[in-house]
Amino acid sequence: MPALAPSLPLSRFSLFHTRDVDQARERVARIFCPHVLNTCQARDLLDARHHSAPLGADISLNYVQYGPAVDIDPGHLGTFYLLQIPLRGGAAVWCGGREVLADRETASLPSPTESLRMRWAADSPHLIVRFSQSAVMAQLEQLAQHEVHGPPVFDPAVRLQQPEVAPAIAFIHCLRQTLDADPGFSGSLLARQAESYLLSTFLMQLPHSHRPTLDASGRRALLPRTVRRAQDFMRAHAGTPGTLVDLCSHLGVSARSLQQAFLQATGESPMAHWRGLRLDMVRQSLRDAARQGAPAPVTQIAQRHGFFHAGHFAAHYQSRFGERPSDTARVVKESERAH
Repeated sequence: MPALAPSLPLSRFSLFHTRDVDQARERVARIFCPHVLNTCQARDLLDARHHSAPLGADISLNYVQYGPAVDIDPGHLGTFYLLQIPLRGGAAVWCGGREVLADRETASLPSPTESLRMRWAADSPHLIVRFSQSAVMAQLEQLAQHEVHGPPVFDPAVRLQQPEVAPAIAFIHCLRQTLDADPGFSGSLLARQAESYLLSTFLMQLPHSHRPTLDASGRRALLPRTVRRAQDFMRAHAGTPGTLVDLCSHLGVSARSLQQAFLQATGESPMAHWRGLRLDMVRQSLRDAARQGAPAPVTQIAQRHGFFHAGHFAAHYQSRFGERPSDTARVVKESERAH
């Protein structure tokens, strides 16, 4: 086997170097997941390498190359996310019905619940950040300060030079250089702190399905205490239509003062806010059911969140989201079937 080129990233953490497709597929799957791997031209020979350096328990930095152009089809990642940064060349990535053309300015970020297949161009080594779904969920709930239903689905295209993203990308390259110089950095306290920083940055700066929740949580910290307590009561009683009297009785405030507090803080009445919260929960439940391939019993889900009049529910839902409840499940299913 040829000696490792010292200039390759993370070469101290080499897992393999092979020209055999089957060996490359099997060895990469040990770190990522089972997948289909084929060269685009049958006669092409691989020049495949994989270097993998763990930071702490939840994130690893990986250098992966294949040499010639290859098709990669994992189906679904299942339990982890991948931030894939081409170091040169590029890749076409189809994720959840979206196509991303990755290059030196655009990385791809497939999410574990979304269908995935890729074509890497020839001579397109990637620096890949693998981070676990469980760590993302734990960090998300810590940031939101409440339970979150379903893992976030990120926008699969990451523009590397965007001001909100560029510092984190520079930090990733700095971590790679640190690991190249000092393999003992892996698993250290500083490495674990780096994991927390990266997870928080991805969740707070990149677009994903739970960003509205995080943004609302940030705004919530600035809300008057009475409004925050009312919102807590609303979430705890999401299956009950509830009344203004119920809220005032729980909070020990007058209807007038509660109305004024909500209008000033949110621009809407307490009851409109409560209804919107329950509609958001219905939509998330419909999307989760569709992603799991389960039937989406709209009526049952609506009733579970306190909507017992089908006509009123459908009208409020379409007004808030611009689509019918049945459309929500259909769009998710069509996206899953696209690939």
